[in-house]
Amino acid sequence: MRHRTLTLLATPAVLGAMTVAVPALAGVSVIPTAHTSTSTRCFTAHIAKHRVRECLVAGPRGLRGLPGPAGPRGLTGATGKTGKTGATGKTGATGGTGAPGAPGAPGAPGTARGFAVVNPAEVEASASSKGLVTAQTSNFVSIHRVSTGVYCLAPAASINPAGEPALVTGESSYSTGGTVPLAVLNAQRGDCAAGEFEVITYDARSPGAPSSNAGFAVAAP
Repeated sequence: MRHRTLTLLATPAVLGAMTVAVPALAGVSVIPTAHTSTSTRCFTAHIAKHRVRECLVAGPRGLRGLPGPAGPRGLTGATGKTGKTGATGKTGATGGTGAPGAPGAPGAPGTARGFAVVNPAEVEASASSKGLVTAQTSNFVSIHRVSTGVYCLAPAASINPAGEPALVTGESSYSTGGTVPLAVLNAQRGDCAAGEFEVITYDARSPGAPSSNAGFAVAAP
């Protein structure tokens, strides 16, 4: 019997079509045969009482298909345990002292409504401004001495001695005879008028009796 071998070079689509079409021919039977090559597929066909061995050679690889859709996201895993707290670092060295800041703005004027410094050597028995040191007096208009070391001072009309106190203190620069000045307020004003403050001065070295040698200062807040 005469044998024929037919080697076909075809694409995968042609191979598939031939695999289906060849056996469908009348009187044709296909018997696969082993082949050592991985690039061809051979088979023996019986055509009109003849055996024909045919081999289909695989064509080039087709294009890569499109990627499939992404799969669903997996479940979130459990949170791990919190690690141990690290050791506290060493305290850094103290920084240098900064430069002094700029001086602040001057504060608001004080609230004293009246003040005066008294020079006892100039005070007279009758009310006048004598004895009030002009450069250090404000809102006090007159002063007079009613007895040794007892003074009555009249403030401006806005200050009411009958309802307001005054602050008094000894003043050394206008004191005489080595006196250590001591001044006190007599709030009941037994020797002065209703519109006057009464101040009594002493020499602190012998405070048993008033002294006219002690200078003093007075302020009405």
